[in-house]
Amino acid sequence: MAFDPFLYVALALGFLAGRLWPRPSPWTPKLTLVTVAVLVGLLGASLAAVPSADLLLAIPLALGFTVLVLGLTIGAYLLLARSPAPSPPPAHPSPSSRARVPISGSLVVALLVGYLAGRLVPFPSDQAIPYALYVLLALVGFDLHWDWNALREIWRPLTAAVAAALVGGVLFAVAAGVALPVALATSLAFGWYSLSGPLVAARAGAVLGLLAFLTNFFRENLTMLFAPVLGKRLRGGGLTAMGGATAMDTTLYFVTRYGDERAASLSLASGLLLTLAASLVLPALLALPL
Repeated sequence: MAFDPFLYVALALGFLAGRLWPRPSPWTPKLTLVTVAVLVGLLGASLAAVPSADLLLAIPLALGFTVLVLGLTIGAYLLLARSPAPSPPPAHPSPSSRARVPISGSLVVALLVGYLAGRLVPFPSDQAIPYALYVLLALVGFDLHWDWNALREIWRPLTAAVAAALVGGVLFAVAAGVALPVALATSLAFGWYSLSGPLVAARAGAVLGLLAFLTNFFRENLTMLFAPVLGKRLRGGGLTAMGGATAMDTTLYFVTRYGDERAASLSLASGLLLTLAASLVLPALLALPL
């Protein structure tokens, strides 16, 4: 998603409401999950505007690129996590494995239903997505546990995300025969598909623009899909690295829910820094000869 200051307004309002109402609220987690499902459905509907033939050609390549970058990100983070001063354990135990599969499966269903609904009844999903994000971040803010000490670990997810994007971009450029600046602009978007897609399309054509869009779109959605499964192993820092720029908005809930509820400050700061980095690096890369 593009940088939107109102996302932080929604988060702040939710945080203040949570401080004014400190008692645990059983409806918040359920409403948050419903909001996440709606958001994923809207993301799926946003793909309905893409011609089916283009999707069929671009999806396998984009999925391969996404899996490559996320795999490298996970590996890099696990390697860095072996160094001293590991992240603190979660304040509450992770959800049981029995609860993980239905949640992940529901996200897949929401994505497919959204796509099919968008094909049958076109509606302005792109305009609705920001409002779903406002609601989601307000709910996340309501249960937010801020921990300044977590920021001392920010170098781990940042290093893992950047290193994996660089290596993944180079490997994909060699394997797929894509120009290196285009491959790096795609991987260094860190999930910011609404920036990478248009920028790459304007410089390298609609086909590569769609590839950049889908690669980062899949990064966001695969992070949400696999967070319930990988959260216990990767904790908040690892899920933050996987989310990349989206760790400050769409995947923030998954970082705190399945990784570590005290990782909110880490996730927000890392996502913001990667968002700012992408906005500076992508235009510079695409200005290079292709």
